[in-house]
Amino acid sequence: MKIRATIASGLTLILAVGLLQFTAAPQKAEAAAVASQFNPGMIISDALFYDGGAMSASAVQNFLNSQVRACAAGATCLKDFRQDTASRPAVAGRCAAYPGAGNESAAEIIAKVGAVCGISQKALIVLLQKEQGLVTATSPSAGKYQIATGYACPDTAACDSQYFGFFNQVYSAASQFKRYSTLPSAFNHVAGRVNNVRLHPNAACGSTPVLIQNAATAGLYNYTPYQPNASAMANLYGTGDACASYGNRNFWRYYTDWFGSTTVSSLLRTVDNALVYLVSGDFKYPVRTPEIYNAYSALGAASMVSQTYLDSLTTLHDAKRIIRAPGGAIYFIDSAIKTQFDSCDMVADYGGSCNNDGYVNLTDGQVASFHTGPIATQVLGTREGARYFLDNGTKREVLDNASQVAANLGLGFNVLTEGAVSALPYGAPLIRDSVVVTSREGGSYNLLANGVRYPLSTATASVSGLAQRWSGALHDGSLGFIGAAPTVFDNTVRIDGGTDVHLLTDGGKYSVSQGSIAAASRPTTIAGELGNSYATVGTLADGSFVKASNAATVYMLTPTGARSISAWPTLVALAKRPDPTILTLAPEVVAAIPKGPPTLAPGLMYRTAGDPGIYIVDGASNRLHVGSFEYTTAAGFLGWSYANQAELDTYAVTPGGYNSFGVVCNGAKYVAAGGSLHAVSEEKAGLFPFPWTPLASETCGRTAIGAPFGDFIRIDSGEIYLLSGGKKLYVSADRLAFVMGGGTWLQVPNGFAAAIPNGPAA
Repeated sequence: MKIRATIASGLTLILAVGLLQFTAAPQKAEAAAVASQFNPGMIISDALFYDGGAMSASAVQNFLNSQVRACAAGATCLKDFRQDTASRPAVAGRCAAYPGAGNESAAEIIAKVGAVCGISQKALIVLLQKEQGLVTATSPSAGKYQIATGYACPDTAACDSQYFGFFNQVYSAASQFKRYSTLPSAFNHVAGRVNNVRLHPNAACGSTPVLIQNAATAGLYNYTPYQPNASAMANLYGTGDACASYGNRNFWRYYTDWFGSTTVSSLLRTVDNALVYLVSGDFKYPVRTPEIYNAYSALGAASMVSQTYLDSLTTLHDAKRIIRAPGGAIYFIDSAIKTQFDSCDMVADYGGSCNNDGYVNLTDGQVASFHTGPIATQVLGTREGARYFLDNGTKREVLDNASQVAANLGLGFNVLTEGAVSALPYGAPLIRDSVVVTSREGGSYNLLANGVRYPLSTATASVSGLAQRWSGALHDGSLGFIGAAPTVFDNTVRIDGGTDVHLLTDGGKYSVSQGSIAAASRPTTIAGELGNSYATVGTLADGSFVKASNAATVYMLTPTGARSISAWPTLVALAKRPDPTILTLAPEVVAAIPKGPPTLAPGLMYRTAGDPGIYIVDGASNRLHVGSFEYTTAAGFLGWSYANQAELDTYAVTPGGYNSFGVVCNGAKYVAAGGSLHAVSEEKAGLFPFPWTPLASETCGRTAIGAPFGDFIRIDSGEIYLLSGGKKLYVSADRLAFVMGGGTWLQVPNGFAAAIPNGPAA
């Protein structure tokens, strides 16, 4: 049965409907199509229906061959059908010129028509099957070829003979489908709105509302203006009740059985090119980064289409996270969530604009794929823990609630992923005064006070009690906006600009306004909130015993400096008690105190007034000439003192001296970095082109043992290298997570890294 479809303008056009089901048996023993997956509002995606490069002539021929093993005697099956074709001129907005040819096969006609009209060859094959059953017929009549696609064959009148002929039918149907898409408002069924779609030509069977989501589905309804009812879908390969219609059901069923799903994502690419495009309507937006691709995850994973289809779309600016709905609402998207903007100023804060190139236009259906989140705000938190104030396209990291309030931003924020703002440049962070923060990238501690940054070693942060007063973390991109302090933080402070000098420890603060520490100190002024968080525990006076956190050497404070004590019995004697009180200080504090003559002991360095050479006492009877403080500092051997020549001469000079970042303790190899030794297995020892300096166990006991070395080093500038084959291989930031794979790096001095030859990038 065929009917006459009415154009919305009041004109009429004779169209094929394909209402009734064909009796050809299904081509598979089990149906690939599942009735519950049929969506009357999206019968087939535009990307599949309008893909004029979906199949070549040979691919069409192979498919037709696969559907019919043998034709009936004397019959011409579609796979064998041929005819002469006439040339057709180009029709603007519909089809390019068709070059006619003699004796063209059905496959060649299908392939060429699809290519010039921009209609999928797969869709044309399915159309031929659902209208006249030609694809699977073993003995088709000549009449079926005359009206192959049912074009211009109304249900209420005879077919129009001017459209007879296989080529004529295929070309006319393809051209008509393009007309539906280029003049959508001229026809009854329009994409993007709710349409009442009838169930059957018998008006008594009624209609139901359908939100038609795309042009291809609207075209199918304009060509065959009925949707299947429940009975037609319940018997997917059979017939339903008296109000059942089958044309669009069969189109969907045949396509699914033969070619797979009728829907694809709005993210498209080709087999030969990994570049993904976001497609909306007739436009495509290049998706340049994984972050942007993931932002559009609500639209599904990327689907494959032909280059021909992608080339038919107009390329616009790169896809971005700011989208616009047809009604004008503008949103920011992340992780399948959309948050709506309430002003163009807010759009600019997120790095976009209300101009055409400031957002991506999506359809209502695409916008609806994203979950609705809260209204966009200038303060945005991330699941990874950072918080930002978005300001005219920059991200200014907010340290904590107190910093947010201090910036007059109130409290509260939305939460998305770190990737949501990864493309935005950093701006100056929002921080309150006198806070302790760590780097999100490296974990290193910093004291931020008076508008400058004091880097803290882990030891300093711990023994000063600042690590326990940690306020949060900032990215290195934010920390870079805070200038480095002119002096090193030495644990001494003044509070709120007062005159008293205090030494901060993990047990409280000591007054050091007098004595050798006060004389050597460079106090940093800190806010009262931080300074007053320390309890006052007393005065650190001359006669007190102190030690650095990374060494075992104990010093006694004197008016002229600190004198090292080489042995426990000496310390007990000076303290006049068997359990002397020893205050542990940061290495920087101890290093800053002037030193008096030491008692020689393993692991300490000495020189004489007449000889500038520095020696480190090694064990009970040897000393090593120190070639550079870089080696000893890296190992945690800090500071040197004068000794008289006779006392120093009691230690034999070991040949070779101390000239390496590599040492051997108790038969095991270590590398020195950051004030401690890091174990190196025998299999990894070859990574370091260092000489290995043996040290006595007593000397090794004077320093700290850090985490074992794990293949990676990091220098002061932040660059990270992989050690391999005696060379260092640079690891770029974008490959860091992939190359390290959860491993750790060792912070090393520049001299350490410089001693290792460069290799290629990792």
